[in-house]
Amino acid sequence: MTQNIEYYTMSHENTDELIHFVINENHLHHCEIVTAEDIDSAKQILCAEEKQYLNSHIFVAMSNNIICGSIRIFQKTPTQILPMEKIFNINVEDLVGAETPIYHIGRFAVSKGVDKKGFHIFKTLIALALQVAQQGHGGIVFAECDVKLLRTIRLLGIEAESIGAPILYLGSETVPIKLPWAGYQVFLEKKKNVLDRELQILKKDVQI
Repeated sequence: MTQNIEYYTMSHENTDELIHFVINENHLHHCEIVTAEDIDSAKQILCAEEKQYLNSHIFVAMSNNIICGSIRIFQKTPTQILPMEKIFNINVEDLVGAETPIYHIGRFAVSKGVDKKGFHIFKTLIALALQVAQQGHGGIVFAECDVKLLRTIRLLGIEAESIGAPILYLGSETVPIKLPWAGYQVFLEKKKNVLDRELQILKKDVQI
């Protein structure tokens, strides 16, 4: 189990730090060489996009006051446009039943090399996000997912359905996925003890 890791909720005021962490980790994981101008351009686009999601829950893992993992989830409102709707030209309302809660997970990243034993940070962040969606009974979760990450998610016992062809996005081959409510209940039940512990000690609004 990874040591000296604490989990926090992050204020929306720290969106810049969140996006900077996600972009940097994506490039490091995929060994992509980019310029500072490319990073700044991507950061501006994603920060502007994130500002429409003020109803989101942002969770971060921190070690020695440094972010080493992040994830964000929110329940879609009628006026919000999900990233996959723009990137993949998908209308998510067409894929769910009437009145079905729709959630979106994004900004998921874990620092390279920090979580070698058991993927503890990886699993905890996903569990923290999915427990938010679980509260909306029947809620379906959508995400844009690296194809390698998709395989790992399925190995965790989470039912994940690919709903489009992959494209190159943020330095990796990315595919749109859908997680039905029933498809992540077994995973959350297995992580119940971890969730109960982390939710009890979860610290509010990390200061960066």
